[in-house]
Amino acid sequence: MGQERVALHSTFVDLCIALLIWLFGVLVFLPLADEIDPRGLSILVSLIVFSAFTLFLARSLNGLRTVLDAASTRLWDRLEKKRRMNQKNIRNLLKATAIVAIYLLYSPLLTTFHSSINGIVIIITLLAVLWTILRT
Repeated sequence: MGQERVALHSTFVDLCIALLIWLFGVLVFLPLADEIDPRGLSILVSLIVFSAFTLFLARSLNGLRTVLDAASTRLWDRLEKKRRMNQKNIRNLLKATAIVAIYLLYSPLLTTFHSSINGIVIIITLLAVLWTILRT
C-alpha cells in the first residue's frame, strides 16, 4: 500500500510539472518568442517546451494508467446499480478521453512546427481513440 501511494505521489508531481511547463511554454514563452522573432525563435522555444513536457508526461504514464484503472473501477461501482455497464467499456472510455486530452495539450506545440504535422497527429489520435473504444 505504501509503494502505491509513493507511485501515485510521484505521478501527481510529474503531471503537475508537465502542466506547469505547458502553461508557461504555451501562454508565456511562445507568444514572447513569436513577438521577438516570428520565424526562428518560436520553433526553438516550441522544441524546448515540447521536449520538457514530453519528458515529464512520459515519466507519469505508468502511474496515470493506474489512476485511470482505479477511476474506472470506482465509476463502475457507482454506475453498475443504475445501468448494466461493463467495466472494460468504462476503462476504455477513460483512456480515450486521456488520449484526446494529451493531443489537445500537444496541439499548440505541433502547430508551431508545421500545421501538417498537427494534421497527421490528429489522424493518428482519432485512430487510437477508435481502436481504444472498439476493443473489448
